[in-house]
Amino acid sequence: MQSDKTSQKPSIIICIFPHEGCAAKLREVQAGMEEEGVPCSLLTGEEVDAIALAYRGAYASPLGVGVGISTEGMCIHYQKLPERQPLFVLDGEDNLAEWRRFGYNAARLVKGLPFKSKQIEAAGNQLDTSQLYASVREIVLKVLQEFAQGHGEVNTWSKTP
Repeated sequence: MQSDKTSQKPSIIICIFPHEGCAAKLREVQAGMEEEGVPCSLLTGEEVDAIALAYRGAYASPLGVGVGISTEGMCIHYQKLPERQPLFVLDGEDNLAEWRRFGYNAARLVKGLPFKSKQIEAAGNQLDTSQLYASVREIVLKVLQEFAQGHGEVNTWSKTP
């Protein structure tokens, strides 16, 4: 993998497999990130799989978020997710709005904002209900633990008779 841009600033890493049409996809993804105010850097990869590209980008990114762009589609990955369970996958759609939405959602992951939705294929749909429940439970327990350790403020309301 070669770095097209070398940057020490925190940014989302977009890892691409060069192909015909890549420039248009890249332009829309970058525009979505720019509109959300999150910087990005570009890497060129040898993998043809968007998931593998995004996973590599997530690990190279100081922000822990990577986007993979290949001939087959696009992917958004988060560093703390297993390699074959990315956050979003878009297979084979040639749609400018979807590509830009990928840029928005990668940036929104960094910012902690709700994702912009449409018919983007969520990798979470591949999880069975028990895996999804376990993931949500783990997040809720972590948040409660942080509150208990004083990282947050919990208001308790009691009824007065």
